[in-house]
Amino acid sequence: MRCKIPPTWTTHRRTNVSQDQETRLERLEIDLAHANHTIDELNGVVVDQGKQIDRLSRLLSNMTDQLEEIIDKLPGHQVEKPPHY
Repeated sequence: MRCKIPPTWTTHRRTNVSQDQETRLERLEIDLAHANHTIDELNGVVVDQGKQIDRLSRLLSNMTDQLEEIIDKLPGHQVEKPPHY
């Protein structure tokens, strides 16, 4: 003879598992929402930093060009080509 599990126990057990799964699923959804929010914030930071890097690169290039012009105008700083050119 097999031992039968009372129906109330199996129903109760399934309900607990369902509640546990529901709780886990809810927690995962909350964690995912927070992760997505963090990703969106970090993406904004990366975009802003990219713009700032581009701006600073242009500024550095302009300043380098200006400095080279100033150096070229200094007396005695003319670069002369060797006679064999």
